[in-house]
Amino acid sequence: MQKMVIYTSELLRTTKNTACVAEAIHNTLESLQIEHRELKNTNDYWCRDYMPVMIFEDGVYSKYQYRPDYLFEDKKYHPYITNQDDACKGLNIYTPTNMNVIFDGGNYVRCGRKVIMTDKILMENPLWSLSNLLRHLEESLCAEIILLPWDMGDMCGHADGMVTYLGEDKILLNNCWKRKHKAFYKRLLKILEAHFEVVELEYMCKDNKDSWCYLNYLQLPNAILLPCLSEKIDCENDVAAIETFSNLFPNFKIVPIYSKPLINKGGAIHCVTWEYIEKVGQPLLK
Repeated sequence: MQKMVIYTSELLRTTKNTACVAEAIHNTLESLQIEHRELKNTNDYWCRDYMPVMIFEDGVYSKYQYRPDYLFEDKKYHPYITNQDDACKGLNIYTPTNMNVIFDGGNYVRCGRKVIMTDKILMENPLWSLSNLLRHLEESLCAEIILLPWDMGDMCGHADGMVTYLGEDKILLNNCWKRKHKAFYKRLLKILEAHFEVVELEYMCKDNKDSWCYLNYLQLPNAILLPCLSEKIDCENDVAAIETFSNLFPNFKIVPIYSKPLINKGGAIHCVTWEYIEKVGQPLLK
């Protein structure tokens, strides 16, 4: 028997500007009867980036070396780099593999037997040849690797802000480049359409510079936690996004979460949450 537990860093709750987001996530999970816990040994609240990535849905994970260049290349940001082993202390987590490459959990979108990431992974591991790195990743993750071009306007180079998996070989593609960076958007479509049926995200309203945030939702077994821009969830973009996601996920409860404090920092709900599959009654791993 297994259950899903959603983790957030305790820093999400103890940081003044994001405490309201932490409370909303916790209260929503409680109402949905999904267990919520906090990670204690963390140096920032973007826990998606430094926690192990899930390989199989039965709770098998892989570790990696978390040393993002956007933090590592300037010593003043080193205190924000979380040690993955420290963050995992106290978790009965099964990690039979360690990729032993520089990696970032935000640059990982699992799609069944395929994994999407941006080609920033190549720049982060310059000592590896392209062929050897891809082969190693495929063996470690038990998946075909699909590389998307890195939008260098995003210093993190994360794939989870670009696409999400809808199941049954369907991909949901963010629309934030469609009008401003048409050539880049066409490249994404061409790559993805070779592997998936692509659903392009559309909203029946005017563009907003922060509309990218809606794709950074958290999918639960019975609900979608949707990041929103307005405190009262009443701005035109939020209303349009809720309608869009209600149509995309007709069997799920759409729960809007005010997330502007996160969005202002470049992330949203998916970035600050991590799914842990706990096997109930399983002896502690040694």
